[in-house]
Amino acid sequence: MTPQETVEAFIAAWNNLDMESAFGMMADDVVWHNIPLEPANGIEAVQAMMEGFPPMEGCNWETHAIAANGNTVLTERTDNFILEGGKKASIRVMGTFELNDEGKIQNWRDYFDGAEFQREFLAG
Repeated sequence: MTPQETVEAFIAAWNNLDMESAFGMMADDVVWHNIPLEPANGIEAVQAMMEGFPPMEGCNWETHAIAANGNTVLTERTDNFILEGGKKASIRVMGTFELNDEGKIQNWRDYFDGAEFQREFLAG
C-alpha cells in the first residue's frame, strides 16, 4: 500500500471501531501526539491512551482533504464520535502521519482546538 492508502485504511479501521487493525498499522515505537496534550510514546502507551477515551458506540472520521509527499500524509478531517448513551461529539482536526520504511505509522500528530475539544467531549 502507498502511504496515503495506509492512512485511508487506518481511518477506515477507526470508522469500523476495529482497533486491532488500527494498532496493526502502527509501528511498535509509534509516537502519537494530540497537540496540545502530552504525546503517547510506543504502542502500549497509545493503547492505554485510547482505553482512557470515553466508550464509543460509533465513529465517523470525515476526510475533507488528504495529501501525500513521500512517507508523509496530511489530512484535514472532522472526527465525529457517538459516545456511550448516544451523545454526539465532533472535532475538527489537522493530522500528520509519517510512515516508516516498513509502511507502518511511526509518528501521528493531530492538531485541534482545545476549547472545541472541551466543549464537545468534557461539557456535561
